[in-house]
Amino acid sequence: MKPDSIIYIISICIFFASCSNKNITKEKSKEPDNLIIITREQFETDKMLFGEPQKLEFYDIVKCNGNIVAQPSGVARISTSVPGLVKKINCTTGQKVNKGQILFELSGNEFIDLQKDFAESASQMKRIRSEYERVKSLFYEKVGTEKEFILAESEFKAATAKYSALKLKIKFIGLDDTKIEEGKFSEFFSIISPLNGYISQINVTLGQYTDQQINLAEIYDVSRLQLRVSVFEKDLDKIKENQKITFTLLSNAGKSYSATVKSIGKNVNSDSKTILCFADIDDMKSVNFVNNAYVEAMIITNNDSVTAVPEESIIKSGGNNYLLAFVKNENNNYFLKRVKVDVGQIKNGYVEILNQLDITKIITKGGYNIKVE
Repeated sequence: MKPDSIIYIISICIFFASCSNKNITKEKSKEPDNLIIITREQFETDKMLFGEPQKLEFYDIVKCNGNIVAQPSGVARISTSVPGLVKKINCTTGQKVNKGQILFELSGNEFIDLQKDFAESASQMKRIRSEYERVKSLFYEKVGTEKEFILAESEFKAATAKYSALKLKIKFIGLDDTKIEEGKFSEFFSIISPLNGYISQINVTLGQYTDQQINLAEIYDVSRLQLRVSVFEKDLDKIKENQKITFTLLSNAGKSYSATVKSIGKNVNSDSKTILCFADIDDMKSVNFVNNAYVEAMIITNNDSVTAVPEESIIKSGGNNYLLAFVKNENNNYFLKRVKVDVGQIKNGYVEILNQLDITKIITKGGYNIKVE
């Protein structure tokens, strides 16, 4: 073969080889060179999982302790306005009572003397009123003297004051003043419940002498319970009215309840360095709350809706944070791309993502062995 022919054939081969290499290069360039490829076997061995970024509520909280207590209008400490002996006890500790229900019956000399004094005052009142009207009429007719009129008027006003005061006392202890004016005395008087509630304690026994200084019983209206929590002074600037509180009872720590802050104290306890705050319990009917029950509470001082991913999703490399986003699944291989992210606060195993994400599927677990370099 001639040398010119050999050279020609070699040139043709080189040309086709060059074209072939260009095609191969062109095919490879279709695949981005920054993708990370893991096999299905590696995915399953490392127990990897796919998931999605989520919208979650991130809270700032202040932890505190407290009690469930009755509102001032929801507690009554029962005492008597007239001293006497306890004749009958019509209630027991823990019993539910209604407003107006008779709890105790009392009797004694003071009570009898009160009725006697009122009956005498009522009788005298009739005589003094009659005398006053007579003197008054004579004075206006220019028959009686002014001195007599002033004296009669003074006696009438004094008698009226005494009669009115005794009548109020009689009515206050629930007696019929008209019967007592007629001389029909009662042997005892009743102490009634001022509200609906439960008897928490009884402090007297049958036959015991009692007066205004002794609490016969205490009643709590469980429909008027509230939450009282102690907040440390350093956290006070974070607390505001209408913030939500979640709390648990010592008797049932697995279930949480909610309340709303209604008032913030203005006095710091010198020993505990705390301030008392009060909150309305949101759903009083859901649980049979009891007075003075101990609670552990968290006041939610701030809440934001943020994009977040599981903490294990974040891959750290070179001082940066990355997510591994799913691209495709081909030939039993998963193709992933790294996405640089800025992270914020961490709450309950989730990390806040600060920048906008345009990915929907990421490695959420088991990606710690994947190199993103």
